Amino acid sequence: MHAPKPPKLHPAQVCFVVDDVATAVDECVARFGWGSFHQFSAPVSEARYRDWSGPKRTDVALGMAGAVQVEMIHVHEGHDTVEAYQSRYGVGFQHLGIHCRDREAALHALESLGAKCDDVNQYPGIRFAFVDTPTGPGMFELLQATGDTPPPGDDVARSMERPTPAVTLDGATIATDDIDAALAFYAPAFGWSDIAVETCTLRFSGHESRVRRARGQAGLLSLELVEPTPGSHYPYARHLARRDHGLVHAGGVAARAFPGEDTALDCEWLEDGDPFALVSWAGGLGSLQLRRAVR
Repeated sequence: MHAPKPPKLHPAQVCFVVDDVATAVDECVARFGWGSFHQFSAPVSEARYRDWSGPKRTDVALGMAGAVQVEMIHVHEGHDTVEAYQSRYGVGFQHLGIHCRDREAALHALESLGAKCDDVNQYPGIRFAFVDTPTGPGMFELLQATGDTPPPGDDVARSMERPTPAVTLDGATIATDDIDAALAFYAPAFGWSDIAVETCTLRFSGHESRVRRARGQAGLLSLELVEPTPGSHYPYARHLARRDHGLVHAGGVAARAFPGEDTALDCEWLEDGDPFALVSWAGGLGSLQLRRAVR
């Protein structure tokens, strides 16, 4: 008897915790050409999270960076998965938004692979669950549209009148100290059957290091798993030394010059001849990994 086919998971959103949502939106529009954005405040008079209950207030903005949706969020009052990240790390790349047809089926499939549910909840138009993965707490948000009312920002996601932005997002990089264990989760979660772990050379700020790397397509995002050399000064090793949360940066393409000056330009995967810049912005230090558009 064949095992049931796992439900289809469709990553299509990247979420950043920011200090001030309105200011971050202004930067994204001016610097990256993202948008348009739907901004709103989400007050809840009696929220629950683990053993806490009380009022919660969150500012949110949803917009587009090409085909991928960008969410920016800041929790002003109360506790939830996002606030747990925010209180521990401040700003940064907090989760991947993953669309599914059935939240419970998707959650069950991920739990069977070693994930743990951190929180489940529902708002008009959307049912969601935050999931701890083997590469970090609360890194996946499962999103199931309910059809009763449009989810916040759904009009933005469906708009076909969006100009091509200066920066188009298409991926995410996840640091791990055990890439084989990470792939044992990610490969079946996203139906990868032929993903190989490669030993690659990363050049950063004039220095070179050998790291283990694997890449696979998941929905609209190319996911890059990186196992750095422990204790090195490279960005992925530094990331793991500071936090147990694997999301390092969202990846994308800069249509013109790299935006702004807060970039480390001397980054390259040497075997691919694939240079990139790490860009700092309101969403975190080096939380965007940008390649130049091929001309």
